[in-house]
Amino acid sequence: MFRQTIFAILAIGLLLAGCSEDNNTVKIGTKNFGESNILSHMIAILAKDQGLKVDGPVEYATTPAILEALKRGDIDAYPDYNGTGLVMLGQNAMSDGDKATARVKELYEPLGLTWLSRFGFANNYGLAMRADRAKELGVSTMSELVAKAGSLTLGIEDDFQTRPLDGLTPMLARYGMSFGSVDVTKLDNRAKMYDKLIDGAVDVAEVYTTDGQIADYGLKVLTDDLQFFPVYQAAALARADTLAKHPAFGKAINALAGKIDADTMQGLNGKVDIEGRSAASVARFALLEMGLITGGAVTVEDPLQVSSSASIAASDLSTSALRAVRRAFTGREVQVSTEGSALAKLASGEARLALVGADAFFDTSSAVPTRDDRFEAIAVVGRNVVHLVGKSNAKSSDAPDLKAIKTLATGPEGSDTHNLAGVIVKGLGLGAELKPVAAGTPEAVIETLTSGQADAALVVAPLGNRAISRMIDGVLYAILPLDAWKDGANLVQYPFLREVRIPANTYRVQRSPIDTLGVQVVLAGMAPVTGDAVGDQGPSSVATTIAPIPATTIKTITGAIAGTSLVDPTLRQAAALAPVLPKPPEPINPGADVSVLNLAIVALFIWLIWLYGRPEHT
Repeated sequence: MFRQTIFAILAIGLLLAGCSEDNNTVKIGTKNFGESNILSHMIAILAKDQGLKVDGPVEYATTPAILEALKRGDIDAYPDYNGTGLVMLGQNAMSDGDKATARVKELYEPLGLTWLSRFGFANNYGLAMRADRAKELGVSTMSELVAKAGSLTLGIEDDFQTRPLDGLTPMLARYGMSFGSVDVTKLDNRAKMYDKLIDGAVDVAEVYTTDGQIADYGLKVLTDDLQFFPVYQAAALARADTLAKHPAFGKAINALAGKIDADTMQGLNGKVDIEGRSAASVARFALLEMGLITGGAVTVEDPLQVSSSASIAASDLSTSALRAVRRAFTGREVQVSTEGSALAKLASGEARLALVGADAFFDTSSAVPTRDDRFEAIAVVGRNVVHLVGKSNAKSSDAPDLKAIKTLATGPEGSDTHNLAGVIVKGLGLGAELKPVAAGTPEAVIETLTSGQADAALVVAPLGNRAISRMIDGVLYAILPLDAWKDGANLVQYPFLREVRIPANTYRVQRSPIDTLGVQVVLAGMAPVTGDAVGDQGPSSVATTIAPIPATTIKTITGAIAGTSLVDPTLRQAAALAPVLPKPPEPINPGADVSVLNLAIVALFIWLIWLYGRPEHT
C-alpha cells in the first residue's frame, strides 16, 4: 500500500511538472510564406528576450487552419492582417486602416482573441510598373494610368482575376479603365509576372506592395488615389488568456508597434524570398538594427565571398546561385566580389566559391587550351549564351559579314568575357580589335556600341537578357549568327563552347532562330590535392590551403538549384556529383566457404537418396 502511494505521488508530481512546463511556454504560429515567417520569428525572439519559453514558429498552410489552431489553443499567437481578419469572419475589407482595426478587435473579442498593436506597414494589392516606363508615360497614380491603359498590357495572377470585391473587374469598374490586353499568370508561379514586367512582356503588373522584388528591381508602385484596394495592415493576433497569464508576452509583441514600414518589410522579404536567407537570421538582424535586442546569440563572422564576373553577377543566374549558397551556409553573410579573376581569387583564398562559365577553367592563350585542375565544378547554375550584337542587316537578304567588324566591345581586360571574345575572334578568323569596357555589365558593353565606340558588342548572358531585350529593335541593331563556328576544328579545340540556338521571338522583332554558342555556368570550388602531398618542407608545403567544399554542402547547394543539370564533361567535377553506380553482381565463382557448403548439401541429398533406396528398406 505504501509503495502504491509513493508511485501515485510521483505520478502526480510528474504530471504537474509537465503542466507547469506547458503553462510557462508560449507557442507561435506562422503562415507558409516569407513575410509571415519573418514576423513570427521576430515575435519568438522578443518573447525569449522577455524570459519566456517559446515553441515554434509552427507553420500552417492556410489562414483557416492557423486561425482554428489559435482558437483551439494549439498556438498562442501569430501575425496576420486586419483585412484578412475581417474577411475570415465574412466581413467586407475596409480601406481605412483605423476603422478596420477597430472592427476586428470588436469582432474577435467574444472569441477570446486579441488584436495587438499594428507593426507599421500594410501588405496591400497594387499596380506596379518599371520606373523608366512609368516616367516615359508620365504615370504615378492609377488615375493617370486610365488614359494610357488602352495601349498597355496588364499582368495579373489568376486569383486576382476572380476576386469579387477587390479583384480585376471591380478595379477596372472603379477607375473606368480598360487595358489593351491582360496577361494571366498562375498564382503558384507569380514570380514569373515580375520577369514579364522587367522584360517588357507586360507594361503594368498587379503586385503585393511588400514584395521583395519591388525594391530589388526598383519598380514604381502607382498610388491608389481612389483608395480602391482594401487595407491589409499587419499585426499579431493572440489568445486573450495567454496575454493575461504572461503580460511579458504582450509587451514583447507590442515592442514591434510602428517599427516596420513598407520599405523595411520589402527589404526583409527580399532577403528571404530572393536571396534565400533564413527567416530566423533575417528577423534577428532586423531586431538588432531596430535596437529591440542587444546581440544575444548572433555570431559575428566574416562574410563568405563568392567571386564572379560583373556580367554573371548582374544576371538571374547569380540570384539563383546565391540563394542556394545561403541555404547551404545558413546564417552566414554571403557577398559577391566582381573585381579581378574569379578563379584567381578562389585560389588565393579571397573567395570560398566562384561563379564562372566553363571557359574560365581553361587557359586559352595557347594554341591548345589546357584545363586548370586546381578547381572543380560543384553545381550547375545554368547556361550563358553568346550574343554578338551588331548593326542590323534587315534590309538585305545577305548574311551579315562578321569580318567587317573592326572593333568589338567586351568585358574588362582579363575577364572571362574578354577572354572568350578573343577565342571567338581567333576561331572565326576575324581581324577585330577588342575594346574592353571597365564596368563589364551587359548595359555598359552595349552602351559602347550605341555610342559609336565599337562596331559590335559581345554579351555573354542567359537567354532573354533585359539589356539585350531593350537594345534589339530589328532596325539598327540585331543579334548576329555564329553558325560559321562549326567550320574547321573549333568544336574540337574549344569543347567547352557548345552550339546553341536562340529560339524565334526570344527577343523583340526576332522572327527567326539564331545559331550561336553557349557555355555552362557553374559554382566552382577548390579541388582536393591528388598525388603525394610531400614537398621540400614536409607535407604542408605542397598541400592546398583552401579545403574543398564538403560533400554534404555540395548536395545542399545542388538541391537548392531548380532544374540543375549534369556538369559539362569537359570540366572536373566534385566527387559528390559522381553518379552512384549499381552494386556489381555476385561473382560466378563462389568463395571457398560457399563451395564447401554446396558440397555438403549435395552429399546430404545423395545420402538421403541412398537411405530411401537401400535393400533393407526395400
